[in-house]
Amino acid sequence: MPVSLTAQVDIAGESVKRVKHSVEVAFDIHTTPKTLKNRYKMVLTPYLCNGADTVWLPQAEIYGKIRYKRERQEQALSGNRTWSLAPNQILEGGSCAYAAAVPYEKWMRTASLGIKRRMVGCACDCHDGDQTLLADVPVYTPPVPAVAEIAADPARFEVVEAHRRWAFDRNEIRVFFPVADTELYPDKFGNQATLDKIVEGIRKIGSTEKLRLSGVEITGFASPEGALALNTRLGGERARALKTYIAKAVPELCDADFQLINGVENWDDLRRMVAASDMECRDEVLAVLDNDAGNDRKVALQRLAGGKPYRYMLKNFYPELRNACYVAVYYDVLNDVAADAINVANTQIRAGKYAEALELLREYGDDPRAWNPIGVCHMMLEEEDEAVRWFEKAVAAGCVEARKNMEQIR
Repeated sequence: MPVSLTAQVDIAGESVKRVKHSVEVAFDIHTTPKTLKNRYKMVLTPYLCNGADTVWLPQAEIYGKIRYKRERQEQALSGNRTWSLAPNQILEGGSCAYAAAVPYEKWMRTASLGIKRRMVGCACDCHDGDQTLLADVPVYTPPVPAVAEIAADPARFEVVEAHRRWAFDRNEIRVFFPVADTELYPDKFGNQATLDKIVEGIRKIGSTEKLRLSGVEITGFASPEGALALNTRLGGERARALKTYIAKAVPELCDADFQLINGVENWDDLRRMVAASDMECRDEVLAVLDNDAGNDRKVALQRLAGGKPYRYMLKNFYPELRNACYVAVYYDVLNDVAADAINVANTQIRAGKYAEALELLREYGDDPRAWNPIGVCHMMLEEEDEAVRWFEKAVAAGCVEARKNMEQIR
């Protein structure tokens, strides 16, 4: 086919665009009355290509006058007396608006539109080669994903850290009692400030959304100088007295919230105080505390160095050991783990990390709050059928963003 024949067919208004699941191709074909010899037919075969991938589109045909008459006669002889030119078939000198659509495939994100020309009716069946109409057209325009921050849902809270100890402003919280007495005196020994701190801590836990009280531990002690039976009673009743006070101050607490421990005789704190002092016979006292037990320990301390170290401890250490105990308040840390994970995935989506976000969201496929982000990941990975499936579920669950996303691909 002479090269001049290309110029005799004018192709204009070329466009390639993606519409939903298809790629639509359109252009106008204009011919002159002398485009080709009367007995010839020119076949135009458009195609889209990108690298090694090609899809052929329906052909357009330009008939010479004699070729058209011959075609009509052949059709009539074969029984098709109503045969006429199709929308993509024209007589020379005419024009047509070519339009075709093919299913979208990922390789078409960027594609070139070309056309192959072939002449029918000459003895050689000539080809005029290929002509590129549009080069490297950005066919795919990524949707704009819509995702929303997920608020924590208290109904979905789970324990992420169990039985943490509440941090008061000092390491030890102790309430003191008079010697051999089990009655709690809030207005003595500085107890009121301590009691207020205990109640304040419990209420703070109760008013914090992501905290839950797991227990109030009260260990009752008595100083080691008395009889064991008396000290046992004192330790237990002092712990119960403190429990009664706290339960009255925070009435929403129940018995299950308390753990009472009878520490009986507070030897551990006595040893700590001796070890931290520079008292006379300190090492000998520590040896007794470490090696003797029960009444033998008491007798040994009373006899050591004529009782001088024992009298020193009675005066300087034992008053502080007459306490209701160490009070420890424990709580659980709660969180909506799924909401946090979905929000992390949303951040990845905004950063264009769709595969990573989808991998993170797989664990939460049963959570309706994850359905729209999962759909977004599939949408942005061009897995649109799967995206629609998730969007439909999310829309049914009331997700506004899912509806916006689905409108972009349906």
